[in-house]
Amino acid sequence: MLKIILCDDDDFTLKLIQGLLEKAIEISKTEAQIVCKASSGMDILNFIQKNAGPYLYFLDFDFGTKELNGIDLARKIYQYDTDGKIVFVTSHGEKGMTILQSGVQAFGFIEKDPSQQSMIASFVRYLKMTIPALRRMPEPPVLELPIGIDETICLALSDIIYVDSVKTVAHSICYHTFNGSEITVRDTIEHALNLLGTGFIRCHRSIIVNKEQVVSVKNGLVKLSNGVMVCCAIGKRKELMELCLEK
Repeated sequence: MLKIILCDDDDFTLKLIQGLLEKAIEISKTEAQIVCKASSGMDILNFIQKNAGPYLYFLDFDFGTKELNGIDLARKIYQYDTDGKIVFVTSHGEKGMTILQSGVQAFGFIEKDPSQQSMIASFVRYLKMTIPALRRMPEPPVLELPIGIDETICLALSDIIYVDSVKTVAHSICYHTFNGSEITVRDTIEHALNLLGTGFIRCHRSIIVNKEQVVSVKNGLVKLSNGVMVCCAIGKRKELMELCLEK
């Protein structure tokens, strides 16, 4: 199922685009669903932080001076949905060159057109282009965690920022994710490190961090991409600093 997100700061335009896209889904016979309609970039970011993608996005470019513009929003989206496909829907065709020059990878552009049939045809084209692109993407590696009797939860490794021991609960550790979730399980840091693999590093006897999310090391603390600071053992500081330099 292809999951679609729409965003436009004008309510009338948002409803119009929704209707045209629903017709395009019907015409193309695509297994697709609009899962989020938003009038601001922050609404989208809040949604994708809580609901893993990938998604096909149809975004307006200009949200006004008080909002992120399309380029900045796209950059934020790619932080959470690295495999997402972004199509800009704009009244200004010349904005396409601006977007391309910014370095942001757009999946495509649709110019808002008085001809509804023309816009529907454009939506159909991108729907048909997206399905094969998503099929080619490998499934992200996941970790299955037991959280109760006959109950488990699956976490994509890329969603895990760090893991630490729970001081208040014996023999327990906590997985911390991008969207702020905290999943506590009965396990040891040693065993978790074996499960997580080479993409993670133990920076302290009670803490494991995702290598990709390490931003800096200073004053005995590791700063992660979400702003969290965790302790770093003296013997691990050089290795983590070298990791930051490699990036």
